[in-house]
Amino acid sequence: MTKALNRALILMLFFISVNLLGQQTCSYCGKDILGEYLTNARGSYHPSCYRDHVQPRCAYCKKPIEDSYKILDNKNYHVDCYYDHILNKCDFCLEPLEGTYLTDSWGNAYHKYHEVGGSKCGTCGRLISENFSQGGFQLSDGRVVCGICESTSVTSETYRKAYLREVKRLLEQHGIDRLPDEVPISLVDARTLQNLSKIESESMRAFTDHRSELINGQVVSKTSHIYILNHLPLVVFKAVLAHELLHVYLFEHDLDLSSANREGFCNLGSELVYESDGSEMAKFQLLSMQQSKDPDYGAGYRRMSEWLNQRGWVRLLDDLSDL
Repeated sequence: MTKALNRALILMLFFISVNLLGQQTCSYCGKDILGEYLTNARGSYHPSCYRDHVQPRCAYCKKPIEDSYKILDNKNYHVDCYYDHILNKCDFCLEPLEGTYLTDSWGNAYHKYHEVGGSKCGTCGRLISENFSQGGFQLSDGRVVCGICESTSVTSETYRKAYLREVKRLLEQHGIDRLPDEVPISLVDARTLQNLSKIESESMRAFTDHRSELINGQVVSKTSHIYILNHLPLVVFKAVLAHELLHVYLFEHDLDLSSANREGFCNLGSELVYESDGSEMAKFQLLSMQQSKDPDYGAGYRRMSEWLNQRGWVRLLDDLSDL
């Protein structure tokens, strides 16, 4: 072997050893790295290649992530961006919601620990909060009412005749007639309502007292007096009034139904009011009726509602005596 060939082989081996021992190839651009470089689990990079193309970037602010970060839905975020802008906020305290939290029927989300010692509106179920229920207060009978429900609540009997005419008109449009022209309506608190009805129930919203005057064993007159819980939102008040007016209808027509059929039928009056109103409160109350586990107000109502869908109002009213 000549000296020239020996010299060429030595140089070749030298360059191969340099490449194996120290020289790196950028895993992004494929070019040799001659100076400083950065590495991660996937390879080595020119500093500029890493910074511009490989380094994780925050999906919110688009800036490079230098240290620890959060991942959500396969997206990377700076810790501050994640907590300040990505995580949902508690509607009660406005702090970020991380992990398990609760959401009410109105879409309000909050930490579970806010329920401890907190109060919920007895009408709509919202957690009492300045942020999403406009505050609230406790009534003298122990009930808690949120600011949203209180904003339309019926607390005066001034407009009761107008409400009575409005609800009667809605019922009459569906063939529910022969209701008295005037039916006394009184607003009462929860304790008075329980005393009148002789029923202890936190969910009771109304009671109707029926009386018949007899002469020689014959009914010569009938009267009904409706008592409704005060501080009910207007649409709920009208729905409760419709329910009680159907009790009056049954009484006036001498229809004696089972408890489930009676309350289920009367809830059809509330259904009419809620469906004609269409507000979020009406939808919430209607869904509560549809999901109720009560054998009378829930199961009885669902059965009556199904019969109504099958028969229509005319046939249902004609068939009430056979139910």
